[in-house]
Amino acid sequence: MEVERLIPPLEEMSMFRKLTNTTYLTFLLTGIGLLWPWNNILSATLYFQDTIFKHTTVYAQVFTSSMMSVSTLASLIFNVYIGTRQHSYVERVTRGLIWQIIVFVLLTVLCLVTGSDESRGAPLWVTFTLVMMLVAMSAMATALTQNGILAIANVFGPEFSQAVMLGQAIAGVLPSVVLFILLLFSSDGAKGQSQTGILLYFLTTSGVCLVCIALYKSSRISDKLLILTSQDERESHSLDNNGGHVPLSLLFKKLKYLVLSIFSTFVVSLSFPVFASAVAVGKLPIKNFQFIPLVFTIWNLGDLYGRVIADLPFFRDASFTPYKTFVYSIARVATIPLFLYYTRQSIDERHTWWLDIGYLFLQFVFGVTNGHIVSISFMKVPGQLDSDDEREAAGGFTNIFASVGLTVGSVLSYTLVYLVAAMRHHVPAPAVDR
Repeated sequence: MEVERLIPPLEEMSMFRKLTNTTYLTFLLTGIGLLWPWNNILSATLYFQDTIFKHTTVYAQVFTSSMMSVSTLASLIFNVYIGTRQHSYVERVTRGLIWQIIVFVLLTVLCLVTGSDESRGAPLWVTFTLVMMLVAMSAMATALTQNGILAIANVFGPEFSQAVMLGQAIAGVLPSVVLFILLLFSSDGAKGQSQTGILLYFLTTSGVCLVCIALYKSSRISDKLLILTSQDERESHSLDNNGGHVPLSLLFKKLKYLVLSIFSTFVVSLSFPVFASAVAVGKLPIKNFQFIPLVFTIWNLGDLYGRVIADLPFFRDASFTPYKTFVYSIARVATIPLFLYYTRQSIDERHTWWLDIGYLFLQFVFGVTNGHIVSISFMKVPGQLDSDDEREAAGGFTNIFASVGLTVGSVLSYTLVYLVAAMRHHVPAPAVDR
């Protein structure tokens, strides 16, 4: 059959054999292009706080929470907008990647102008505003690409949804690993970070997006998509034209436990950046500006591992129901008290080397459960739906709940920031010998 020749079944293939399939590799690399920009900015938080916004200013103090809020809110609004316009999914993939290239070229230029010691350019509030505008544009570009690629993946099958999820995890690991290695051999923190290639670090994002566009075009995803839809006797409803409109209420009825799992997972996971920047290193032989990128790397490695094991037969089986996935996602709330415990120990300066190791292990488990639940949820979406129209529309619908979860999580992160600040305020003063 023509469909099986172009898109062979991948369920029983090893990961190596999957990677030799051009179509699977395209979805994997597009997943990398989706999350690489976000993790790039997130991993460079210390650079923005110390080099661009001078560490002690109010802009440095609110940068992390503001960046998360602006990004998630822009993504939410744009996802709702494009989620109700159920057409042109093929073009959305490349359009989003092109906008991402433009954003990171502009971000590189902005940092080049404002990040030098001799810079006496625009006031900090102007720079802060421009950075937040670029963060918002990057979030909307990601939403556009993700909306398109997940709509296509839902039609191709769950293995291709898993490829997108796996690619996102790889995009999380690589920037944080590179940054940690750079800082491991640096002795002066954010200054060393800028001197060892932060601008090249940003430009790499544009390069990644260019590679994604080239592979996406060369693999002829749109042609294969037309064959799939014609096989279902629905040639007139190709993803490049206005097909039948699917009510969002129908999608929620069929996908409620899966989209609620995505929502709750991201709400809880947005506590990660707060704790990652709040817990200082104790007895490990590294400095704090090296410890924070290490935490990001550990979390992202866990996230990657969670997305890999989501493809195991036990989790793909129908017995692992969407309801069980939802309960699993809710159970992650239990990690928050543990993070607060490690934060308290860090503030009280009672950290020992085994507490450092325990904290890193907790971050790894936190990352595993994030990637695991999100991948399971997205992989199970196609099987809950009855037509390609529904699968196409579900790409945007699931993104809406991901964006809502990220937005709610970013807002709730301010509560955690307040709790951490309150802990620091109540640290008893050291005794003074008389």
